[in-house]
Amino acid sequence: MTVICDYHTHTPLCKHAVGAPIEYVRQAHEKGIKIIGFSDHCPAPSNFDTECRMDISLIEKYIEMIENVKNNSYGVKVLLGMEVDYVPGRMDEVLSLTNKYNFDYLIGSIHYVDDYPFDHPGYIDKWNTSEKINYVWEKYADLLIEMVTNFKIDIIGHLDLPKKFKMYPTNMDYVFSKLTRLFQIAVQKDISIEINTAGKRKIVEEFYPSLEILKLIKESGCSITFGSDAHAPDEVCSDFLEASIYAANAGFSEYTIILGKNIKQKEKLI
Repeated sequence: MTVICDYHTHTPLCKHAVGAPIEYVRQAHEKGIKIIGFSDHCPAPSNFDTECRMDISLIEKYIEMIENVKNNSYGVKVLLGMEVDYVPGRMDEVLSLTNKYNFDYLIGSIHYVDDYPFDHPGYIDKWNTSEKINYVWEKYADLLIEMVTNFKIDIIGHLDLPKKFKMYPTNMDYVFSKLTRLFQIAVQKDISIEINTAGKRKIVEEFYPSLEILKLIKESGCSITFGSDAHAPDEVCSDFLEASIYAANAGFSEYTIILGKNIKQKEKLI
């Protein structure tokens, strides 16, 4: 194992994950991981897709759960993070919450286009034509740029998530032009792109992002980090050895590790 961190894990509070935080930490220890970050779905904005995130009343319970596990962490450094959805026009509430609590880092993700969850299997029929697929990818790329421009995050989550069901646009050149701009901003703001291994467990059966996009990230000078997007303890660090080789094949020799709030450093990949 050459990767020592996993910054994308969840807890049962999000209503679609299983296993106590200590089980995730134990798995990290057994797999040789030195740093694990919990990044459950942000409950804000409130009353928004409440089936897939914790109730806002549970935010302090979430923080307490993670703080408690630090006392019995098998020597693994445990960080408190959060995965924040960028929802245009509703980020004031999110900003209020993230400013109130002392999170070590934030993952910025986009799961919604026009307020519907494009990565949910129940919504495939809403965008299963070529025209709609192009629209979702274009809008998704635009939202990524809005997110990094207007909201402070440390990591961009599962960058090319719309490919989850093997639905690709015919206008990928347009998408790539947007991603190039995204990476320029990410470099300026010291935002890392995660290699998210959850894609290997989905229909698409490949990491997020694609190797082609990962090479573009490398060319841009943007940094990378790693996340399993674990929703169960046995998914912690899933496919990380393969992911490290994948990153090396894209030209990376190092990646970013987060040690605490605003504390980052580079780690050798191979």
